[in-house]
Amino acid sequence: MSWAAVPWDRVGSVSSAALRRADAEAASTFGIEPLQLMEVAGWQVALFVGAFMGGIHGKRVSVVAGSGNNGGDALVAARFLLQRGAIVNASIVPSRDAHSLASRHALTIRRLGIPIANAPQGIDASADVLIDGLFGTGIRLPLRDPAPGIIAAMNATGRPIVAIDVPSGMDADTGAGADAAVRAAATVTLVAPKAGLAGASNAGRVFVADIGMPLALFGAEREMLAGLYGLGDLVELVP
Repeated sequence: MSWAAVPWDRVGSVSSAALRRADAEAASTFGIEPLQLMEVAGWQVALFVGAFMGGIHGKRVSVVAGSGNNGGDALVAARFLLQRGAIVNASIVPSRDAHSLASRHALTIRRLGIPIANAPQGIDASADVLIDGLFGTGIRLPLRDPAPGIIAAMNATGRPIVAIDVPSGMDADTGAGADAAVRAAATVTLVAPKAGLAGASNAGRVFVADIGMPLALFGAEREMLAGLYGLGDLVELVP
């Protein structure tokens, strides 16, 4: 499948701090809660994985999910992929908060019958594709255990990895940490381009996904984002 494509030098980027502010303002100004955005993000990732793999029915998908919202996105994607006939398992970092969004989605997929193990156990080296939902834009380097071991286990499979937002272990704004981060075949970055992904060898093909964040929350970047979204739900950024 082909996607609309735009050169990196024709788009700007949005910082992690600006995106955190947009998340907060989406709730306070428009009543759009993180759970709503997470559902759309997971749906976008699932649709992309199916298209990227040339169909997903009967294929093995190993989802690696952290305890934050990036992990929640991955677990939503797991649910949609299961419904499309994929053979799905999840390797998770359990949240300490039983009421967190990631915990709620982990409960859902467990009740749907998706096998769950504590990461790095459960990372399936025989999977057709892995989904990296370990960390998003909020990481602080250097990473602490058990994160380096989980990332190493993902990379050691040699299987194609689709990263959500950024390859786990890499700073979204600067690209720092890329050498020790997940080596993705593709990255589905949510809402807007991130500067650290431009030219990052471990990000693979980079796609921007519209998840319904209101454009009114963005100032100088509003016109750029409107142009990207106008091209399609997913737009590839190319050299």
